[in-house]
Amino acid sequence: MSNVSRWAGPLVDRLTELADPVSPDRAVLAHLRRGLGGQPDYTLARVGWLFRTVRDSADDRELDSAVLAAGLFAWVNGNCRQDDGANFGRAFGYGLNEDDKKKREKRFTDLLDTDRAELPYKLRQTLTLIARDKIGLDWVRLIHDLIHWDDADRRVQKDWARGFWSHPRIDSETADEPVIAT
Repeated sequence: MSNVSRWAGPLVDRLTELADPVSPDRAVLAHLRRGLGGQPDYTLARVGWLFRTVRDSADDRELDSAVLAAGLFAWVNGNCRQDDGANFGRAFGYGLNEDDKKKREKRFTDLLDTDRAELPYKLRQTLTLIARDKIGLDWVRLIHDLIHWDDADRRVQKDWARGFWSHPRIDSETADEPVIAT
């Protein structure tokens, strides 16, 4: 993940600045959101400067993953802050009691079985729930995971599944505070 971290960390920092609630760059965030459903070309034609540090690769997986993650970040208006080490599965399952976890289970298993083409739609749905619950997410790790989504060993899906099922319920006393899913 270190090669990805070199360019993804600064990208996530820049996205965080763009989504700053005091002075958000609404135009850039809107372009990123609009680009979620289609080809990365739309986003790159409008805000390609954001991705200039992304390494070139023969199959464009790194660039496509960076564009998708940036669109998702914009989708939740930065309300799902950077939380180092919190994989998507852990964030999605964090703090839920058993009933709530069962309600999310089908959506989560469906996400894990999703091919790359359907990921933007499914991630948008699930990320909305994570942001609503004020759970943090490691965006750099998400980019790395998206790059490796189609790997034959399905390591990403396994890691997300372990994360989803590993975290205990949060205390009701701290339910209104932002949560860090460690």
